[in-house]
Amino acid sequence: MSGVLRSTPGAIAEATAGDDSSAGTSARQKARRPSLHSSAIVVLVVGLAITAALSLGARSVHDKNEDRLLNQRVREVATVASAAIPGVETPLASAALLADETNGRGDAFKRSMARFVGAPGKALFVSASLWPARSAATRPLVVVGPEPELLTQPPSNIGSVLSRAMESDKLTVQSLLTAPQRRLGYAFAETRPQRRFIVYAEQALPKDRRAAIDRASAFADLGYELFLGPLPDESHLLASSTGGALLHGRRASVTVPFGDTQLLVVMSPHKQLGGTLLARLPLALAALGLLLTAAAVWLVERLNRRRKQAEALAEENGRLYAEQRSVAETLQHSLLADVLPEVAGLEIVARYVAGVEGMDVGGDWYDVIPIDDSRAFVVVGDVSGRGLHAATMMASLRYSMRAYAAERHSPAEILHALSNLLSVRRDGHFATVLCGLVDVERRTITCANAGHPEPLVVDGHGAQFIRTTIGVPIGVRPDAHYDEVTTTLPLRATIFMYTDGLVERRGEVLDVGLQRLADAAVTNGSPLDEVLGEMVARTIPQGSDDDAALIGVRWRN
Repeated sequence: MSGVLRSTPGAIAEATAGDDSSAGTSARQKARRPSLHSSAIVVLVVGLAITAALSLGARSVHDKNEDRLLNQRVREVATVASAAIPGVETPLASAALLADETNGRGDAFKRSMARFVGAPGKALFVSASLWPARSAATRPLVVVGPEPELLTQPPSNIGSVLSRAMESDKLTVQSLLTAPQRRLGYAFAETRPQRRFIVYAEQALPKDRRAAIDRASAFADLGYELFLGPLPDESHLLASSTGGALLHGRRASVTVPFGDTQLLVVMSPHKQLGGTLLARLPLALAALGLLLTAAAVWLVERLNRRRKQAEALAEENGRLYAEQRSVAETLQHSLLADVLPEVAGLEIVARYVAGVEGMDVGGDWYDVIPIDDSRAFVVVGDVSGRGLHAATMMASLRYSMRAYAAERHSPAEILHALSNLLSVRRDGHFATVLCGLVDVERRTITCANAGHPEPLVVDGHGAQFIRTTIGVPIGVRPDAHYDEVTTTLPLRATIFMYTDGLVERRGEVLDVGLQRLADAAVTNGSPLDEVLGEMVARTIPQGSDDDAALIGVRWRN
C-alpha cells in the first residue's frame, strides 16, 4: 500500500510532503487637566484614519500577494498529483489486458503484478487480486500478497465495487478508511465489449493519517490535507501533515480528478511566502503613522495653546483699553454740558461722537449759554490735537466764553478776548470757534467765526450755509479782530453748528462732505433728535478717528 500512497494519494503526500479622598483628588486633577482643542482632535482623527488606511492597504496587498503565491503552489501540487495518477492505473490496466488474453491464468497474473505488490512503503500495492466479472462473485480468482481488505466487507459492498468497475471506463476507487487496515481500493476492467475479469488492488494508508513532507521537497514550507472526494470531510481524510488536525489560518484548495472520484488537496503555508518585509510593512506603517500623528497633534495643540494665550492677552489688553477709553470718554463728557438749558421758543439738541482710535481726550465741544428770556449764545469749537492738554485748553476756552457771555459781550468781542487767552506758540494748540447769538423774537442769529466751518440752515425750501466772515483761529494771533454777520431766519428754520469731524474725510474734497451734511439735514419735518441721529449716521464713516460735535437749534413756530 505504501507504493500507492507514494504514487497517488501517497504521491501527493510525499511529493508535496516531502479610596474617597484620593478619589476626590483624582477627580480634581482630571478637572484641571487641559483637554485637546478641536483642531488637534481633527488632526488626531485624520492622522489615525490615514494611518489605518495605509496599514489596512498594506495588509490587503500582503494578503493578496500571499493568496496569489499560495494558489500558485497549490496549482503546482495539482500538477504533480495529476502526473502521479497514471502510475496507479497503468499496472492495473496492463494486468486486466493480460488476464483477458490468457483467459485468467493465475501464474501470468502473478508474474505481472509481483513487482507492484509488497510491504507498505516499499511497493505500490500491498495486495492485488483478479476477480471474475460477475456481480455475484464474493471471492477472487487469484491473489498476490495478503488477502484484500475488501473481503472483510459485506457481500453487497463487494458486489458494488465490481459492478462499478464493470460499468465504468475509468479507474474505480473504493474507500476502506474505516476498515481495520486503512486502505484505498482500486478496480479496473479492460474496456472491451465482453468484460470477463476485473483487476483489484489495495494501497496502504498511514494508520495515524500523518505523512510528513520531506524537508528536501519543494513544498516543505507548506502544510497539507488530502481528502477523498470534493469536500473537506474529516472522515474522508487520507493523510495530512498534522496527523488529522485540520489546518487553520490562510488556506487554499484544489480538486484533482482521480478515477471515478476526486481528490481534494488543502494547503496552508508555515511561513510568509512573500518574505517578511511585506508582512511587516503594515506594522511599520502603523508605527510611523502613529508617531507622525502624535507629533502633528502635539504641534497643533501647542500652536492652539499659544494662540489661546495670545488671544487671552489681547482680550486683557482690549479690556484695559476699553476701561481707559471709557475713562477718557467720561472725562470728555464731563467737560461738556450734561443737560442743555431750555430757551423759550427754541428746541435745542446736541450730539457728541468720540473717535474710535486712541484713548486720548479730544478737544471738540459745544455749549448753550442763555443771556435773557429771548436770547442765547450757541457755541461750537474744536481745539487742535488730542490729550489731556488739549482737553484742558478746551475747558479753559469754554468756561471763559461762559464768563464773557454773562457780561453781555457780543460774539466778536468774545472771540477777540479768547485770542489773548490761547497761544499756539506757548500752549502748542489753537482752536476754531463758531459763536452765534440767537434772538428768538427777532428770529435772527449773529455769528462770529474764528476759522470754523460755517453754520447750516434748513427750512421748507431746502438747506443752505450761512455766509460768515471767517477770521483766524483762536491762538494764532493775539488781539485778533473778528467781524459779525447777522442773518434773519425763515419760519420753522433749523440752524446746525458742527465741527469738522462731520464733513472732512481723507482723500475727499471738503465740498463733497458739506453737501453730504446738507443732504442728511433735509428730513421733511422729522423730530430734531432724529434729524441729528440721521446726520451723524450718514456723515461719520465707521472707524473714523476724529471726534465730532453737532448742535441743532429749531424755532418752535
